[in-house]
Amino acid sequence: MDSLHAAAHESLTEFLSAAISSGCCQIGEAVIKKLPSGFSIRHEADAGREDLEVFHSPEEAAGIARWEDSGDYRPLKTRPNLRRGWELQIKSPDELRLALDLLYPASLGNWRAVLRGEKIAPPLRESLNRQTGMYRITGLLTRDEATRLIESLCRPCCLRQILWPIEPGDTEPQPNSCTGRIPLFCTNPCSLFLGKARETVKSRPVAS
Repeated sequence: MDSLHAAAHESLTEFLSAAISSGCCQIGEAVIKKLPSGFSIRHEADAGREDLEVFHSPEEAAGIARWEDSGDYRPLKTRPNLRRGWELQIKSPDELRLALDLLYPASLGNWRAVLRGEKIAPPLRESLNRQTGMYRITGLLTRDEATRLIESLCRPCCLRQILWPIEPGDTEPQPNSCTGRIPLFCTNPCSLFLGKARETVKSRPVAS
């Protein structure tokens, strides 16, 4: 871990290379394997399969991440429903970084920022109070409502670990150690959370 803290002050590609060298070979549902010619990425559930569709361009990770096995669109890239049946074979650390950023956007940058000690997750209340337009009403979400949304929506439906406290002054969640994994952190409420928060506030009984 000391080597990763040192590498956190280097470029993202150098940081990723240090993470791979230290044994971090999984991110979300994707497993990374070092090959003589570069790297391989595949779904964790496809270990040992030899009938996978092989891709060679890191940009093709965007298409892999876009759809579920059923063909439905995946609006949340960290939902545990990454499709199976593929392998991405790429040549360089730079291509690996790009592919991972398309599979799990901003994950490497968030991890590096956490190791640097940067504050990247403002309280939920601040994020809600900044909303405008149709989401402006989410500023009325209560602490109890927010807690219920986290338990019913975030925890079962997303692989990210929430780093934001609900209210200013709350104790900030501490990142969990993830041996062998590149961690996924949530630094701001996503559009799905905002949508549910809006529904929650609007569904309150109207006072007579």
